[in-house]
Amino acid sequence: MRWNGLWALAAAAALAGCEGSTDDGTNARGDAAPGADAAPGDDAATDAGPTPDMGGEPEDPGALIAVRMDSQVGVLLDEVPESMRERVATAILAKPAAFWEARARRQVEATTYRLSYRNFFYDDKGQLPLPPAEQWRFTVGAPSRGMVDGHDLVLVDYAFESTLLTDVASVTTSEEALGTVGGMWEEPFSLPVDPELVLERTGYACMDEADFPPNSVDSENALQFYDQDCEGGPTDCHLTEPIPTHDCVTTVRGTIGVAETTMQFERLAWDAALADMVRVGAPTIDGAELEVIGAGLENNRLIYRYFPADSCAIAEGCIGGPGWRRLLQFDASVKNLGKRPVHIGDVSEESLAAQHNMFEFSACHEHNHFSHYGAFSYGNGDQQLGSKKAFCLESVTRYGNNEFSPLTHPYGCHFQGVQAGWGDDYIAGLDCQWVDVTPVDTSAGPVTAPLTFHLNPDGFLCEGNPVLDGEDLTFEPTDFRTEAGAVVDRIVCEQTPGYDANNVGTLDVTVPPDGSYVTTECKRGQLGERRNCGFTEARDQVDCPPGQPVRLRCSTPGGAAPQVLRVCDHSAALGTGIACTYLESLTTVTADAAGVDVEFTCPAMRDPMEPGGAYSLFTTPVFAEDAAAPVTCAPR
Repeated sequence: MRWNGLWALAAAAALAGCEGSTDDGTNARGDAAPGADAAPGDDAATDAGPTPDMGGEPEDPGALIAVRMDSQVGVLLDEVPESMRERVATAILAKPAAFWEARARRQVEATTYRLSYRNFFYDDKGQLPLPPAEQWRFTVGAPSRGMVDGHDLVLVDYAFESTLLTDVASVTTSEEALGTVGGMWEEPFSLPVDPELVLERTGYACMDEADFPPNSVDSENALQFYDQDCEGGPTDCHLTEPIPTHDCVTTVRGTIGVAETTMQFERLAWDAALADMVRVGAPTIDGAELEVIGAGLENNRLIYRYFPADSCAIAEGCIGGPGWRRLLQFDASVKNLGKRPVHIGDVSEESLAAQHNMFEFSACHEHNHFSHYGAFSYGNGDQQLGSKKAFCLESVTRYGNNEFSPLTHPYGCHFQGVQAGWGDDYIAGLDCQWVDVTPVDTSAGPVTAPLTFHLNPDGFLCEGNPVLDGEDLTFEPTDFRTEAGAVVDRIVCEQTPGYDANNVGTLDVTVPPDGSYVTTECKRGQLGERRNCGFTEARDQVDCPPGQPVRLRCSTPGGAAPQVLRVCDHSAALGTGIACTYLESLTTVTADAAGVDVEFTCPAMRDPMEPGGAYSLFTTPVFAEDAAAPVTCAPR
């Protein structure tokens, strides 16, 4: 999630957007950000609706853009033992078209970062987002065995198609080549031919962590950070140690294989019938109106994470204390149903929002926090767990596909707001995007309780029309105080009656006695030892000398399919093995009847409650469709 504002931005600003502002108000190339001088009340900033056509007939109410990409997607076989690879390949070749369409959809998701933040990649272009996902269409070919960049895969060619429907003015601001009917633009992409396990296979080489909190990327959300332009070494892309030494494309080519392709955009003549077919979310509200996307809560998962006493997560109240914690992560997504942006604007130290204490600087995270965006909770009544979370309000995903939803916007973490038809996604995996469910008592069995996301609980976001003083937002005092005791003011707003009726999302979620998403069923055809699904706990606790080498010889019974053995930490405080991911494991190996040597370091003492000296073992078949078999280990 990133950071960047104006209440009613005009066709020249809210529709056209900016070039991608940075901390100093310039874009990624150092140019002044368009729209930065506009202000609420400006004549040029009073309407977010359609404007006269710049490319078709003057009376055209909107613009249509055909989107297409021809590519190749596959399943990597390199990590499957040679003894079983032919058998696994045969099984994958028999997969139905729905399997390949789902995998193609995953590969297309890897284009969204570059398109949604396209204004940061060019000095003369704006965002060019894909249509909403429900408008994506795929045609897949027949699978075949093949090689890409020296890698063994089962491959399928596919075609992706969709249609953008938007206002007219923002098209030229997004891409000048699309300003006239028949105009075309091709956006180049170098994509992983197998879109699964990209983080596990390439590390952070392709993960653009700029402006995100540390620890934001995981195996499940990695495609949303995929940036083919990331270079090796200490660049803006990378925060997580160790810093990758090679660029993204070189790394993908060496570990997975690259699908070189282009996303093609073509401006179409206005066609009312086609517009009716592809229209999504046409607004009926003149002002701003936020709605919680309930489906976001369905993307939830359990993880374990260790926090030292000086962790920012403790300082921010995201967890109940130091040590191993069990966290319920989920997506918190909202969309703007109105015709106007939900606007905050500039949040710098000199801004009105900062002067009225809507934002506080976090010395730990070293950026501003807006603490009245939403509240998360799990449970009921006295058993409810949760807290309010600090957010950056920005436009991340274009959920609307209609004449009132521009392609471009000026919003990010330094100039904050949600454009009409766009949404803000706080994705599972981001730091503090969770409820700490460590205290949930599962001693008697699984616990099912409501997971709830309450948007704008204190009315700080204007869902309607703001009350202006000339060009400026106005503020009113509240009962909230900063840590220093100063009054926190709220934007004065004529809220739309019933604005909060769609501000709560809830979903019953079951928390089992132990395990994480690593012990849940594989649902996307993941295979091999790097995957983070399908594992079961084989040994909860095995003692060892803290900080000392452990050497084992591990094998499966004769005739059994090869099994993955993952060695994880063990928590004395929680009394459970930590169902760890590939990147967090002490080691992960593939065992068969011939046996494999295993070596790792016994966990050392972390704190008085976690003395170390124990590990846990988890196993799964290399190929998820094979039968599970025991893995026996003995010291060597």
